[in-house]
Amino acid sequence: MTSVYLDANAIIRFVETDDDLFDSLLDHTRDGETRLYTSEFTLAEVLVLPLRENNTELLSVYETLFGVDNEIDIIPVDRAILRRSAELRATLGNKAPDAIHIATAALAGCSVFISSDLRIHLPDGMRRIDAEAVREMNIWE
Repeated sequence: MTSVYLDANAIIRFVETDDDLFDSLLDHTRDGETRLYTSEFTLAEVLVLPLRENNTELLSVYETLFGVDNEIDIIPVDRAILRRSAELRATLGNKAPDAIHIATAALAGCSVFISSDLRIHLPDGMRRIDAEAVREMNIWE
């Protein structure tokens, strides 16, 4: 099984675009091939635009996605994640929000990090895949 981390920008891409990329990704979870993770911190990032624009429909979509019964494991931010994020900032030079995401992915055992952020620096053993590439079956190998 492949453990995959979804960065906030990937979730925004999947939710706010009218295509089947997210369904394609969820097909992997339904087949038992993939387990999806993100951080509680992601919620703080994805809600900004809907709150700014008073978009109650989009707020509802995100709150449902981050609810109890979903296909993404939501990892709480705790002291271990904050400590690991500081280590990653010291060694890889990421900004604090990115380091929190990466630390969460690392502690969840993720080998794949789905993000459109080309500036992100990942530790050895973890690779970035652009959200647009989730349809390609060979990315999981």
